[in-house]
Parts: sequence; C-alpha cells; structure tokens
Amino acid sequence: MLQIPICGLLLLLAAPASEEPLSVRLRALSAVGSAELPRPSRDGSRLAYLTSLFGSWQAAVMPIDGGYPIELTAEREGVVSIRYSPTDPRQLAAVVRRDGRRRIVVLDDQGGPAEEVDRSPGDQLLGGFTRDGRRLFFATVNEGKGRLFQFQVDGNKATELLPGTIPPATGTFASAPPYTPPPPRDAGSPDAGPADAGRTSGSAPGRPASAALSEVLPDVQALGPPSPDGRYLLLVTSKGGGNDVWSIELSSTRATLLTPHEGKARFADPRWSPDGKTVYVLDDAGRDREGVDAIVFATRERKTIYAPNRRVEAYALTEDGHRLAVAEDASGETVFGLLELPGLRAQPLPQPPSGALAPAPEGESAMAWSTSGDRLFFAWSQADDTTDVLGFRMGFGAMVRLTRSPRPGVPQGSLPRPSRMTLTGSDGKEMGAWIWRPSSGSRAKLALLVTGEEVRPVFEPRVAALVAAGFAVLGVNPRDGRGKLETGEDAVPDLLAAVRSVRSQQGDLDAQRPLIVSLGKGAGQAARLLKAHPDAFSGAVAVDASERVPGVVVSASLPDLVKAAREKAR
Repeated sequence: MLQIPICGLLLLLAAPASEEPLSVRLRALSAVGSAELPRPSRDGSRLAYLTSLFGSWQAAVMPIDGGYPIELTAEREGVVSIRYSPTDPRQLAAVVRRDGRRRIVVLDDQGGPAEEVDRSPGDQLLGGFTRDGRRLFFATVNEGKGRLFQFQVDGNKATELLPGTIPPATGTFASAPPYTPPPPRDAGSPDAGPADAGRTSGSAPGRPASAALSEVLPDVQALGPPSPDGRYLLLVTSKGGGNDVWSIELSSTRATLLTPHEGKARFADPRWSPDGKTVYVLDDAGRDREGVDAIVFATRERKTIYAPNRRVEAYALTEDGHRLAVAEDASGETVFGLLELPGLRAQPLPQPPSGALAPAPEGESAMAWSTSGDRLFFAWSQADDTTDVLGFRMGFGAMVRLTRSPRPGVPQGSLPRPSRMTLTGSDGKEMGAWIWRPSSGSRAKLALLVTGEEVRPVFEPRVAALVAAGFAVLGVNPRDGRGKLETGEDAVPDLLAAVRSVRSQQGDLDAQRPLIVSLGKGAGQAARLLKAHPDAFSGAVAVDASERVPGVVVSASLPDLVKAAREKAR
C-alpha cells in the first residue's frame, strides 16, 4: 500500500528544476546567498566582508583562512561597504543605508554597536583613514550641495573642513602647481602598454586647473584616500558624461585638477603611491579601453602603466607599491595578471574557475591586498554558482575559496547557463551578447536586459527567475566605433538593432515587442528606449532602479518581478 506514494515522492524529488512548481523555484532562488567585498585586517588575522547569509546585506568577519562568519551589523536596509582601520586591527568603518541614505558608521569586530560619524542630513561618501588611523575623511551631499568633513577617531567628533581648519603642514611631497603640458615622450617598453605610453592629454576645455572646494563638491561621485602625509585628499567628480580626479589641499581646501584631458573620459579608483609622489588611476582617456595610468603629482603628467588589448576592470596596489594586480575582461570573463613595479615584469598568477570579478561599489576597490602584500582577496561570480570570496597567497600556487554561500533548493547543474551571441548593430558592426534560455521546448518570450553596465555571463537571481518563468533573457553590450561600452542615448539604436538581429537569427523565440527588464543603472536606458520607440516593446519592469521611470513597474521581489513581467508580456 505504501509503494505508490513512495514511488510518487521519489519521482517528484528526481524531477528536473524545469518541472517543479514556479513558486518553489522562486523561493529557492530568493534564498541563494552571496559574499562580496573582502577586506583583511591590519594584523592579517581576520577578513571582513559583506554577505547576504543573514537575510540581507550585512558585514561579517571570519578568520583569514576561512571559517564560520560572525555577523557585525544588523542594519535594516543593509551595508554597502566595509573597511578596517590602517592601525587598529579591531576597528572598522562601514557605509550603511539608513532611511534610503548612505551613512558612515564606525564599529569594531567584537560586536560593538555601529555609531554614525555625523548626523548632518544627506548621503555620505567615505574617503579613508589617514596613515596613523586617527582621522577619517568623508563628504556629505544633500540637495545638490556638498560638504567635506574630518572625523577624529579618538575624540569621536566630526568637523567640517573649511580654510584653516587644518593648519598648513610642512612635508617632503611637492604640491601640485598650475598645469604645464610636458614635452612629448617616447613610448616605454612593450610591456608598459600601447604606443601611447607616457603621453599626456591636453587640458580639458572649461575645467580650470584650480578651483574652490565649493565649486567641485556638487559634482562629487566618490572620494579617494588621503595622501600618505595627510595633506591632500583625492576626489572623483562626474560631469557631462565623464569623470575627473582632483586633489584637495586640506589646509586651504583648494581643489587642483589632476586629469586634464580632451573629450569624454572615465577616471576611477585613484590611489596614492607609498611615497605620495604618484597617483594611480583606472581610466580610458585617449584610448578605447580602460587601463592603469600613473599621474606625477607635482606636474600632473599622466603616463600609461598598463593598458593591454583588453579592458582592465580593476587593479590593486600593494602597500609597499611593489606589486600591481590587474583584472582584465576577456570576452565577458575575467583573467588576472600580476606585475612587479617599477619594471612591470609579469609574475605567474593562478586563475580561478571560469567566471568574472564581482564589481565593487563606487569608491571601493574590487580587490584588496593584505598589509604584507602576500595575499590578494576578491569576490568571484560564476555562471552556475554563488558569488563568493576567493584568496590567493604568494608562493602557494592556487586560488582558495574562502566562503561558500548557501543555495538551498538549487542543486548543482540546475541554473541556466548563458550562451554567447554575436549580433549586428545599427551601423552594421558586430556586438557581443549573452542569452539565457529556458529548458522547456515552448517558444519563449524575449526579455531585453538593460543594466547600464557590462552584461557578464554570471549567475543573476533575477535573470534565473525570468528564465524559470519561461522567458529568454538577452543581455547586449553595445559599443561605439572605438569599442567603448555605450550606456546613454547612443545605445538606443544598437539595442533596437540587437532585437532585430535576434528576431532574424532565432526563429524559435518570440522576439516581437520584447519585454524590457531594467536592473540598477539600466533604468535610464529603459526610459530612453520607451521614449524613442514605445510601440517596439510590450512594456518594462525594473528592479533596484536608480531612478523612477514613468510606465515602468518596479518590483521588490522575485515573485513580483515574474508577475509584472507576465502581465506586461501579454
């Protein structure tokens, strides 16, 4: 009598993911965890990182070689980033979300409460600690106005930086004088990058070499760290579709432009050399892809350090300045390189499993070295597995997985893997794309994924949820004639052309009036597509939208996303 129920139960357990109830699948995908943004402690004994293990994004700490994590925060809206003090191996600074705003808190890794550094309204941007760990710099942006602060760690007090707040200091590092273009230089060795190595761009029209801090702060996008002598602070601005890096003299609060250039360019992740004479930066000025440049602080001369034939996603410099780790985009996946400075001699570095480097929030580095420079930490995403923290130790010859996030109800091999496609753009050029297909044989409805960033072939729960609901999800990386990713108005014709290309290539897909699915920064792209061609799409749904778009349904959960997508696709 018990044989029939038992056999039925066994058949149910053995059924593939495509045959299980959709609600069960969505519940399982919602429970998949992740671990990102690792940061080692000063003494090299512990590793702080962000994890969704506790139900939302919280900070946790574990032994440096892996182990059970201890939750450090209990923020209702989650944690954005975490860093250790450069001197106190127990103290940390974190960026959290409170009432929809980014706020900076200080805490310890022993479970102490997280205290805000300042109560001024607005979003707070974390700069960094001084080398002695006594001061922490941050900016507050509210209603289009910016203010710069220093937080005295010992006194637990924040003070706005105005001229004279910090007395002038005498030091060995040269200040930045008015810019004078240097004479042309010959290219360096082939290992140093392309033929434009050492070349410095001309001054940017409309961007003065020096400005008052109040003129620069309204455009602030991220803060960099203070200089080793504590006299300057780096600041990244965003204006007119491009970026610039400025140095702020803390005693006078004058801002000096470090990145004069022509045309639009992206500058990000500025970092000081140990002696404070050089600023490293990730940028695409004067070339069609990002690379690592070095700016001589005294003259603002910018030269190429490393710019291969592939886009450099991220870099990390050891504290002693002798090792430079680089992450390069190879057809959507990431490969690592290790260079010795100043000779740029390549060093062997093992590669992790096929996947991509998990991106970091604005102002943070995606990779982090230990203080001694013998270990490199980063978060790694894969097509069929969770995003987790990996580490590499010099001389040990292998990448080690340090966390293993939960994936209950999502067995190995059950996640949809993307396939690479080559599509035709609006001007006939080829574009790379990725498509996730449902396993069922029915004619799937096409959903166009727009993120405002590079679409990578890695696991994304929201994409997996749509695939489970029967959608085929297409992610396109439109590029201009120089190979740069298009994210503004110029992307609209190429995205429309990509849909037409899929329609002609993939007869088994329903690509008539596809659905737009917007994630994060893709909200702007969705708005432009709907405005330019409202009848070309069945509608749009958004998750974690960076802006409100009329007519776009915003979803807060995977069931809401699938429900909205099905209603729009009717």
